[in-house]
Amino acid sequence: MKELAIILVCAFLSSCADPPIFPPELLASVDRNVTFKMVNASPNVYKGSTIEFGGQIVASKVDGQNIHILVRELPIRTEPVYGPSNTGKSQGLFVVAYQGEMTGQDLLEGNMLIAIGTLLGAVPETITDLQARRATVQAECVHIWRTQGHQIDDFPWLPTARYWPLVQQTFCVNTPATHLKLS
Repeated sequence: MKELAIILVCAFLSSCADPPIFPPELLASVDRNVTFKMVNASPNVYKGSTIEFGGQIVASKVDGQNIHILVRELPIRTEPVYGPSNTGKSQGLFVVAYQGEMTGQDLLEGNMLIAIGTLLGAVPETITDLQARRATVQAECVHIWRTQGHQIDDFPWLPTARYWPLVQQTFCVNTPATHLKLS
């Protein structure tokens, strides 16, 4: 009887867990041996690899369905919350290329994101006026936290704003966007 109660409690608690941000089959395709440091040093060597990079939006450019986002790389952590964390140790910039639609609020400077997709190598960046070639990810899915420059785990309470729910959204090619809110 005691074992049955434990099983029921575990099943209930797992049903209350947050849904996964990315499709499991997409996460399974990520090459975990390829790090941003390796890609930043030699982007063309890892061309074609499926990667998962995270960071903070620096700038973006939208041309119809083609979106290019310049991102300051930040490490991805899983505790206390999943997402990029500003530890002050960025290893550089990369570009996320995504074909689909996003709103201006999603693309605001300071928002955090994680992108999963295929590395295109070093591609000329067209977001800023700089003549630079940057590691570019053709994103299959992008998850954006509308943090506006704050840390993800600063939500839902900010001393200056009291209660403020964090809006999150996942964008995947050829699928409807998914809205999530933390409470």
